[in-house]
Amino acid sequence: MPIIKSRSKLDISYVPSKVLCRDREISILKALMASGGKVLLSGEIGTGKTMLAKYLFRDAIYVNCFMNRSEHAILENILTKARPNFNTAGLPSRKLWEYLPDKITVILDEVEGILADDLVHFLYTLSRRSEYGRKLRYIAITRDPNILKQIINDDATWSTFAEKAIVYLQPYTHEQMVEILQYRASEALYEGTFDEEVLSLIADISIRSRGHMRTAIDLLRNSAAMAEQNGKTKIEPEDVREANLDVWMGEINLLDEEHLMILFSVAKACESKSYTTAEEIETICLDEFGDKFAKIESIERYLSRLEAEGFICKCDENKYALLVPSLLTMREAERLIEKE
Repeated sequence: MPIIKSRSKLDISYVPSKVLCRDREISILKALMASGGKVLLSGEIGTGKTMLAKYLFRDAIYVNCFMNRSEHAILENILTKARPNFNTAGLPSRKLWEYLPDKITVILDEVEGILADDLVHFLYTLSRRSEYGRKLRYIAITRDPNILKQIINDDATWSTFAEKAIVYLQPYTHEQMVEILQYRASEALYEGTFDEEVLSLIADISIRSRGHMRTAIDLLRNSAAMAEQNGKTKIEPEDVREANLDVWMGEINLLDEEHLMILFSVAKACESKSYTTAEEIETICLDEFGDKFAKIESIERYLSRLEAEGFICKCDENKYALLVPSLLTMREAERLIEKE
């Protein structure tokens, strides 16, 4: 039985039919665009900036400013999409501005990627078009408006380009990530091929990464593909851990015997599930290692070190998730303990 129903709906460029957990931001974005025709949309990686802009303004012309870094390249890109039959060859930037059609909306992604020599002139001209009766709405996207303001370093340009029109997207919470994953999984995967515990594990891993929701979607897609390739009928926690390729297992060689015993016990507890408790870890450790483990008074500080090294994460007061493949972890831990 296949797991993936629509691969394209787990692609990073996919724009879903609805956006969850951003109602307030959507309301502000719509109001700003209706009143002033401009927005600077900001937020960390994986907060959904580009997706939100494309979702709200599906007819907008999208330009990535890291791929089109000069003023001329950006204007050519806009004109090519707005006027497909128009020939831009040989025209200077000054002329390209004149040929931009009115009443278009432009999404300028990663606007800080514009070359320093072009940035101020481009943004100043862009934001002043309305003063000359030319209507062009824009949504500029950046990770950090304060850094962008420093790069621009011109108060007049900043004032007309973005002041009073900044919308910041907060990082998603764990609960919001699970809600979004539930929706995306229901769109892209067959019913019964995933459960909330697996989605929660994906969220726990992703919320600790710089990619946040982007990492979560990648993990969902990759773990689904891995489970499907292995002939499974649903995604299991081990598929998620196998898909978590950023973890470097070589670090396990640096752990001492006490940490190895506890890591082995976490892995054993999580062989077929996402989470375990300190009590369960202690029970397994005592069963597996007896007197060796008995000398450890408290496992809390050992668990903290394992979390700092990226092997596990503490999800609440007494809930731990294994972030690396359980069978590989147990095998490597056993091998190293025997060496001791």
